[in-house]
Amino acid sequence: MAERIPVPRLLSRSATMWLSVAVAAVGVPAIVVWAFLTQPVGNRVAAVVIGVIFVGFVVFLVTRRTWLDPDRGLLVREVAGVWRRSVAWSDASELRVGSSGGQAMLEVRGAGRRTSAYLPLVAVDLGGDRSLPPEFLHTLADQVERWAPHRSAVIKQLRAQADHVAAGGTVRESPVARAHLARSR
Repeated sequence: MAERIPVPRLLSRSATMWLSVAVAAVGVPAIVVWAFLTQPVGNRVAAVVIGVIFVGFVVFLVTRRTWLDPDRGLLVREVAGVWRRSVAWSDASELRVGSSGGQAMLEVRGAGRRTSAYLPLVAVDLGGDRSLPPEFLHTLADQVERWAPHRSAVIKQLRAQADHVAAGGTVRESPVARAHLARSR
């Protein structure tokens, strides 16, 4: 099996965000069980459907994995070990840093349909200010440089972000946040 370099997750640093996740994780199943035990048959069916959807959503979130395959030059996203999407750096029709909400993301758009992958680099949102670690950003820049050297603008942004974070700079003042996130400007 090829070497995998796991992509670190940009998890929330906010205690209230984690509290709301815990409340949802306990509250939704509790309401589903209550509805199943105390409501008429029609509502029981709805409770089971909601329970199944909730479990599916949790499984989806918990089992998502993203990694780099340095031997083949791929960015791979996988859910539950079943659904896998990979995009080759060299075949990407588009490789750019963009923004979505409070996150700056590396967009790797494959040549085919439904082959895009988005990799969060920086987040400035309710979950706190956070960035990928500088070691990983350097590794990511090395991979892009090796497999798609003509993407020099992206490589420069990744290296500048890595150097800024390694030097102890704040996420809001980082090059990627300033260039792509409106709240950081």
